[in-house]
Parts: sequence; structure tokens; C-alpha cells
Amino acid sequence: MSVPAGIPSPRSNRTRAGFISAADDLVATDILVTVGDENGGTVDDQFTLASHGLITGDYVWLLWKSLLGTVTGRVGTQYRVVWATANIFQLKDAAGADVTNTADGTAVFLKGSHKTSTAMVETVILPNLIVADGDFNGGNVALSFSPYAATGYGGLEVLDKLKLLYKAAAGVVKNGAVNATVWAQAVTTTTLVASFTVSLTSGGAATGNDADGLAIFIKTA
Repeated sequence: MSVPAGIPSPRSNRTRAGFISAADDLVATDILVTVGDENGGTVDDQFTLASHGLITGDYVWLLWKSLLGTVTGRVGTQYRVVWATANIFQLKDAAGADVTNTADGTAVFLKGSHKTSTAMVETVILPNLIVADGDFNGGNVALSFSPYAATGYGGLEVLDKLKLLYKAAAGVVKNGAVNATVWAQAVTTTTLVASFTVSLTSGGAATGNDADGLAIFIKTA
């Protein structure tokens, strides 16, 4: 009878380890926060982002959209870049159909790499990605972030580690840098109100916002 050299790790441990690695691998340059242009029907198939770095043939995945009409297709869908200039790009879906806009809005895409797959996006990134509005509160420093319900806010707990992947203005997450770790604080998850704050050190005081704007985080632990 052979005896195994070690006890196999539980599937949950392997999954958790894979999640932490995939989340930590994400950096700010992987996240594309774009404007979808509906423009009254004149030009309705392009996305704008200065110096986006995409070229024809690249793949992207939709992570979030501010309105249903901002992008044709659901969150988690893979698209192929079919035309790009330095600041504008166009997409097609897997069936070869043009990706269009029926409403102006913000769309967040993940820039693909050799490690990216739709399964990884759906099972690892989307459940842990938090898109939130930072509140400046009309000139008074406000501490809280208001997460969008369709993102991975559920299950967030105080002292969870988050990586800051994007902030719309320097004053969002005051003194916090993109790609840096922040810690969740003051998590509220009631059905009517959802909010949280972040600190720059584990257990430290919450840092506020000196400007209104979007922030994107991913849970890493």
C-alpha cells in the first residue's frame, strides 16, 4: 500500500490561493475607464480613452457599465478590438457584430493578457471588483464611498484588503495611490444604504475625498 507524501490541500484553499494571485496581479494599467459615445445616433460604436494602449486584434472584457445602453452585451463579455487610434477604439463581439451604444455612459474594460479568460473574469474578478462613487460633499471632506450594487461589494468586511485600481481625480481616496493597498472600514450593507470607508493602514483612520469621483477597488484578502 502506497502512502501519499502529503495531504492534498482542500479545493477551497487552492481556489482562494488562485483568487489572491489573480487579484494581486491586476494593476491600474489593466483597467480601461472609457466613455461610450451614443451621440444621438450619429456615431454610436466607439469608446474614448486617451492613450488607451489597445491595438487592433486585442481582447477586452466588460467589467462595468454606468447604463444598460453604454455597451452592447452583458458584464463579463469578451470583445475584440477591430479599430483603434491613440484615443478611440471600436469593438466586435464573438459573433462578429459591432458593439454599439444606445446611451452615453462610462464603460470599464479589462485589458486582456495571456492569463485572461472569461471564466477567470466571471469567477475571480467580477465578484471581487468594487466600483464606487467617492463623496466630496460640496467642499467638506467626506469619508464614504457609495458602491454600485452590480459590483462585488457583497461580503466586504472591515479590515478586508483592497487594491486601488483607479480613481477619477487626485482628491478621490485622499493621499492614496493607484496600485496601493487600502483597508476597508465602516462597512454598511443594509438594503437601503450601502457605504464604506478606506484607510491607508490596517486599522488606521479613514482617509477622505477632496473631490467627487469614481473609484475602482478589488478585494485581495
